[in-house]
Amino acid sequence: MSAVWLTIAFVVVSVSFGLIIASLKKVPSTEMGVQYNVHKKQLDEATKSGGLFLGPPGFHFIKFPSTFITVDVNNRRCVSNDGLLVEFSVTFQYQMTTANVLPAIVKYRDFHKWASIVEEAGLSAIHHSCSDFAVSEFQNKRGAIQSRMEANLKLKLEGDDNTGEEGVNAVAASLQLTYVHLPAAYNEAVAAKQAAEEDIALAVAQRKLETTKANTNLLLAELSAIKVKDTANNEAEVLMTEANLKAQETIYLFQKEADALVDVKNQLNLTAEGVLAHSLIKLLAEADNLKVTTGEPVKLSRKDFL
Repeated sequence: MSAVWLTIAFVVVSVSFGLIIASLKKVPSTEMGVQYNVHKKQLDEATKSGGLFLGPPGFHFIKFPSTFITVDVNNRRCVSNDGLLVEFSVTFQYQMTTANVLPAIVKYRDFHKWASIVEEAGLSAIHHSCSDFAVSEFQNKRGAIQSRMEANLKLKLEGDDNTGEEGVNAVAASLQLTYVHLPAAYNEAVAAKQAAEEDIALAVAQRKLETTKANTNLLLAELSAIKVKDTANNEAEVLMTEANLKAQETIYLFQKEADALVDVKNQLNLTAEGVLAHSLIKLLAEADNLKVTTGEPVKLSRKDFL
């Protein structure tokens, strides 16, 4: 009998020990979870993390990571606002919070299904952000595009009570736009545009150079014309001065000659004919070799008028 009781006691202790073991579940410090009673199909309302917990036999924890979760979206394509395909890569981080664990289990059952829904929501936010920008802006507004993607990711994951947007019980942490590759046709068009701009710039520079040369030649021609004009004016002034002096000299000589004739006329009491006769005699006297040819009949002597 003692052996039977010992066996029964051993079985009871073993079963009790097994039940205790089955009633203890551990939640790591990097996870959090909610107890689920398999037999009653019932969820506990408290979220637990970092410890060993006692529950009904056969229960288990539905666990979620308490750390940040990173998603790499590599070599995907989205459509820009002007209808061109843009290849991109994005990395974003999100996190489960204690308050969101129970609602996420109710809606999505477990972590894996919830995580796949979060990734789809994040990808939708990224594609929606792409459609807000033209393909040219992916070159010079990359920071703005990343910010828009992060804002849309936050909206998709967390929701917004003001707009009625329903989230997926996750908290967006950050987003990095790690890679962008524009369509080959666009790159070719940009290269052609840059080449055209360079040609235009070269043509403008050459035009400025030719204009400068033309203006320089014009200025030289104007300076040469001014120089020629100044020289001509100076020579004209010299000639005018010489002519005026010569005229004054001639007038002075004639005046003196006239005064002399008037004096002779007055002193000798001569008539006009007598003055002419006096001038003729004076001319004949001053001339060394005077030859006069006249036709007949001519009267050269004017002595009768003296």
